[in-house]
Amino acid sequence: MRELTVPEDIRDLVKGIHEGLLQFVEQEVVPLEERDKEILSDERKLFDERGYLVTRAQEARQHIRKRSAQAGYYAMYAPEAVGGGGVPPRAMVLIQEGYYRNIGPGRLYAGWAKGFLTVPIVSSFVDGPSYMFNYAPEEVRREFLPQLLAGEKTICFALSEPDAGSDVWGIRTRAYRDGDEWVITGTKQWITNAPYADYAVVFAVTDEEMAAKHQGGITAFFVDTSSPGFQRQAVLRIMGHLGSDCGIISLDQVRVPHSRVMGEVNQGFQIAMLGISEGRISIAASCVGLAEYALDRALSYAQERKTFGVPIAEHQAVQFMLADMAIDIFTSKYACLQTAALVELATKGQGRLPVKEISIAKAYCVEACQRVFDAAIQVHGGIGLTDDVPLNEGWRIARTLRIPDGTSEIQRRTIARQMLRGDTAF
Repeated sequence: MRELTVPEDIRDLVKGIHEGLLQFVEQEVVPLEERDKEILSDERKLFDERGYLVTRAQEARQHIRKRSAQAGYYAMYAPEAVGGGGVPPRAMVLIQEGYYRNIGPGRLYAGWAKGFLTVPIVSSFVDGPSYMFNYAPEEVRREFLPQLLAGEKTICFALSEPDAGSDVWGIRTRAYRDGDEWVITGTKQWITNAPYADYAVVFAVTDEEMAAKHQGGITAFFVDTSSPGFQRQAVLRIMGHLGSDCGIISLDQVRVPHSRVMGEVNQGFQIAMLGISEGRISIAASCVGLAEYALDRALSYAQERKTFGVPIAEHQAVQFMLADMAIDIFTSKYACLQTAALVELATKGQGRLPVKEISIAKAYCVEACQRVFDAAIQVHGGIGLTDDVPLNEGWRIARTLRIPDGTSEIQRRTIARQMLRGDTAF
């Protein structure tokens, strides 16, 4: 489909990157998948008894990150100002869409491991360099950013807590200043990449009064996870798997130099929202690609599978399901593209940050993706429930993504509040 809403230069950029990414997968990822197929095909071998990836698996991921960085893909979404590729939002949407449509919820092996080595090819705010690093102080840019850009080290985004997920202002982690250092104490939970991160961007309350009034009072700190008092408490086993990238961390009197404050003291909420907004668009775009993958599989199967002497594609009930899938995908894709275009204008100072539209895209695309996978499973019938086709894994991915970076309910609250404040343009 010709993207009438996307300029020619962006389409050319997307085409080149997309072809390069798929070639990278074939040349770099597939050989490692073949080498490690014994552990990738059995989660009991992929994870240890605690739910952590085994050493060989962690090393394989780091190898892919470093090779991707050398090829120019790993940090391509990060801004040029921090050493990234500066790929604009609309291009990101189309790249994510095309990549996930081709890769699908998994490629070669059963279970969660199918996407194991394809995910770390491109960094995001939860594990690598991103727009948040526009706020990084000189010390962080000089000493740590080069390692992140090279894929040698990773970070985690430590915002959520056991009692503060959707309610950011409810975080209990506290930090106080002691001379030229800050002392941080608290617990973070549901943190992607926490089990493996070398560094963490930790958010803590530094002014109780401001935070209570929702007027600031939260500060972002760049923390070395090897610091005394920093502990990885556990890996969270997600949606039927024996492990995951999600974990719990604790900080007990962890000392951080003042020179590692991200942005301004008491203004970390803005940095947090920047990261979350970036994540919401990326998730939405990925869900578009995943949904297209499911529709592709459903269309192919419907034309091959016969019942009552004819392909099931000739049955109206199946046609209606295929049509509903297409409606969801079309709507999702152009919600993403329109939102990304508004983000581009905002970054150029030509418009507001599209808060309402970002929430619309995230909520709709994730829920639509799950509907599409559900319909694809139904089209496949009994085989759709098996691991012979990875549709059940896609459904689980979509179901999982209704939670992070703001639940579907929080997105709806944000949309409603924006409209009640007068933001009713569409």
